[in-house]
Amino acid sequence: MNLSRKFVLLALASLINFSAFSQCVTAIQGNSFIINMGFSPQSNSTGLKPYGMIYDLLSNYDVPILWCIRPTKAKDGADFSYNFSGYSGGTFVVPAQYIDPTVAGRITYWLSQGVQGTYAIAGSFTPIVYDTITSFPKVMIDNGSGNQNIITGYYTNAGIPASAYILGIPSNLSGCYDIWTNPHDDPTWASHGYLYNFVTALKGNIWSQCHEVSVMESVQNPAFPFQKLNFLTTTGLQCYSATKCGASPAHANNPTLPVTYQYPADPIMQFIGNMDGATQNGSEQWYIPNSGGQWYATTKRGVKTSNGVSPSEGTLLVYGPAYGNAANGTVMYEAGHNLNGSGTAAERVQAQRAYFNFLLYTGKQKRLSCSTTVPSPMGSTYPYSVSATVSSGTAPYTYQWSSSIGGTFTNGNTANAVYTPPFRTTDTLDNIKLKITDACGRVNLKIICATITASPLPIELLSFTAAPKENSVKTQWCTASEINNDFFTLERSVDATSFEGIAIIDGAGNSTYRREYSYMDRSPLSGLSYYRLKQTDFDGQYSYSDIVPVKFNGRGFVVFPNPANNKITILGEQNRERRIKVQILDLSGRIVLEQEIEFDENNSNKFELDVSPFARGVYTLICTSQSENFVEPLILR
Repeated sequence: MNLSRKFVLLALASLINFSAFSQCVTAIQGNSFIINMGFSPQSNSTGLKPYGMIYDLLSNYDVPILWCIRPTKAKDGADFSYNFSGYSGGTFVVPAQYIDPTVAGRITYWLSQGVQGTYAIAGSFTPIVYDTITSFPKVMIDNGSGNQNIITGYYTNAGIPASAYILGIPSNLSGCYDIWTNPHDDPTWASHGYLYNFVTALKGNIWSQCHEVSVMESVQNPAFPFQKLNFLTTTGLQCYSATKCGASPAHANNPTLPVTYQYPADPIMQFIGNMDGATQNGSEQWYIPNSGGQWYATTKRGVKTSNGVSPSEGTLLVYGPAYGNAANGTVMYEAGHNLNGSGTAAERVQAQRAYFNFLLYTGKQKRLSCSTTVPSPMGSTYPYSVSATVSSGTAPYTYQWSSSIGGTFTNGNTANAVYTPPFRTTDTLDNIKLKITDACGRVNLKIICATITASPLPIELLSFTAAPKENSVKTQWCTASEINNDFFTLERSVDATSFEGIAIIDGAGNSTYRREYSYMDRSPLSGLSYYRLKQTDFDGQYSYSDIVPVKFNGRGFVVFPNPANNKITILGEQNRERRIKVQILDLSGRIVLEQEIEFDENNSNKFELDVSPFARGVYTLICTSQSENFVEPLILR
């Protein structure tokens, strides 16, 4: 490093763990990962495994996922274009801001499972983001009829673990559940009447399929007949079979074709191609309202058949708020006994995608609602109060504050914390993250973008040197200015890793002119050792200088660091070597680098050499001058 650079740059570099983390989420940045939901052909791997990947990143790594849907698109139309390719099917994007090496490893894993996608290579792009998904909903799968394996099979296809849901029956439902799903049953008020309170009072959501749907729509409370389970119709549905749904008449077993796909920009309808073939199995393969009744005005017939006319037409997939009231939970029906049991492979995938889209859509509705107070801008190294207020979910709540650039949170596991941003020499964007968990285990992530303003530099270091002098090592340094500089600690090490303090030298406090310091180490270590300065402010903040190597009671070259990563520094004996030849040989003895070095006219004895192009491994370094031939193993890692 050029010693005319400011003293704090080394400390600053150590604070930045991943360069993209210094960006706030505005446009989607380069190096974000785009999950291709429109990949053809659609299979479990390409169409369903992305939901497993989303569950994994949300639940295990606290990574928010962007759900991009263009609100004006046609069926299977593109949500956005990037790099001359169109992305459709409700594209998911993993923001670059959260792709650290661990998350990148998980993306690689899911690619190995068949997920299709690509990293955005540069710049930024701005598709329309329907939702930033920050949690997976709490789901109960009904096991009262013993058919739960139908739906759990959808999770297996997607690679979502069994921990993502609970098995139970309607009487087990409470406010802790977001969604109740049922593949097949014969509901009665005694067994399923709990659903009335679930969608109205608790604002829960329901997904159901096959003949459980028409039976449920005919169920009413014997004690209070106005309480019915006709969630999506005004008078219930025609029955899958005569006498099975009270007074409701039966409809034909097979729907009239063709079918029509509607609402192509709705979140639930984000699947590619057809799904109707997957519904043509089991006891109920389509739905239609009773004569004289109709679908509620807010009920959307996502896939309608050619039976009947609006608002009473036949459907294969239908959804909307319970009882036509937007204040209630959302209900969705899909025809067919098993969406994984008939039709082509692609049709089965699309039908199951509609199910998982419903989970994500209703999960947004039930997500913990939270407001935060985070000041911006905030000054580097100064404490600030940050707070959160949760207005939904079930108390008590737990809180976990963190920052993309470091810093510390006092009482960071409470709603009201104190954040002290890290030292910064330039204004920096900070993604402050709050993870909230309620008593039911619901999780939400709040991402708040704040600006951290630069702090004044404590000192401006012009130089720091260390060199043998007779029986000692003399260290010298010079500052151009100082602000609140309390003292310097001179530190020494045998391995450039573990340092010990050997002297404390008072700083000038505040100074605007050049000041020179020196210290004589009269008990130096024999052989190669390393020195550095630790500078401490009056408030306890500190930072470090560059590390300077010294070879005491020995002649020849010094090479550091070794093992090395991208660069090595070759240090010749002060005022002795003017020109040297450097060679690097691989294990076979082949010369991979040969270069002549001439030290500059200012008596500098240090030269940096870039070794990043070479493969990692063991090499031999040879430095040759008029007076010496130096050979040393060089390890690149």
